[in-house]
Amino acid sequence: MSNFDNISTFHGTAEAHAEKIIDGKVDVSLGGGELGQGFYLGTALHVAKAWAVQMHKSESVVEFQFDDDEFWNFDIQSLNEIEAIEYRSNIRASGQTRNYKFNKDIVWGPIVGGPKVYSDQHKWESKNGENFLNGGKVLRLKR
Repeated sequence: MSNFDNISTFHGTAEAHAEKIIDGKVDVSLGGGELGQGFYLGTALHVAKAWAVQMHKSESVVEFQFDDDEFWNFDIQSLNEIEAIEYRSNIRASGQTRNYKFNKDIVWGPIVGGPKVYSDQHKWESKNGENFLNGGKVLRLKR
C-alpha cells in the first residue's frame, strides 16, 4: 500500500479491545452509537483518543489504513450535518442506538453529538464491511 492513496481512520477503545481489533476481530454487531449499530471509525485521531479516555479511561486507539479505491467499492450512505442530526435524534428517541441499521456497508457523516469539534465518522454495519476490516487489505495499528 502506498501512503498516497490510503485512507486512515481511527477507533478509540479500551486496552483489552484494542488487541482483539488489531488481531482482526472487529464485530459490527457489538457496537452502537449516535447512528445505531455498527463499528465506528473517525477521521480524527484526537477525537478517537478523547473517546477512549471518556468512555474507557484508556488512551487506546487503533488506526485502520486501507486503499481509498477499496473504500469506494462499498455501498455507502453519506449524510450531511442536518441529516445526521435528524437521524441521531430519531434513533435516540426510539431507543435504537444499539440496533438501528441503514442496511448499507458504511454510513458516512459528521459526528454531531458532543462538543463542536468537527470530525467525520464511518459507521461500518455490514458483514461485508466487517470481513474487509478484519482482512488482509487493511493495516491495523495501535496508536
